[in-house]
Amino acid sequence: MSLTTEAEAVRLSNELRSKPSKTYIGSNGNRVDIPAKQGFDIETADFKIIINWLADTRIKKSQSLIAFVHRFLAIKFSTEYSKYKSKIDNRYKLEHEMIESNAKNDIFWLGEVGYSNMVRLDGSLTNKNTKVIKQKNGEIKTVRIS
Repeated sequence: MSLTTEAEAVRLSNELRSKPSKTYIGSNGNRVDIPAKQGFDIETADFKIIINWLADTRIKKSQSLIAFVHRFLAIKFSTEYSKYKSKIDNRYKLEHEMIESNAKNDIFWLGEVGYSNMVRLDGSLTNKNTKVIKQKNGEIKTVRIS
């Protein structure tokens, strides 16, 4: 399956937004309640809200989403990010420095974290059995190597 990096950036941004509670009747006739999800709009949120979201261990976060947020912070809040990056999460010091040095205000750069082998710049999450192919039309295709 191939998608564009713009679509991935939008998907990751939408994953951060608040969602209302839902109730529906399941296939076996039981009532299913899904609680509301508290989130934020990354385009309008301030630095403190985003940092608090990163620090909250009760929230389940994917590595792609964490990388997306760090890249966004490096672009939108560059001075605050460089000042507080060691306090945000010290385990990924090399990754923070690479994000800061490669930061560019480009939706392609933000969206590429949604693809396998492109999540981290330091290569720590790279899978040698997967190959990423960038096509001429801007789409990215992930192929499993046998």
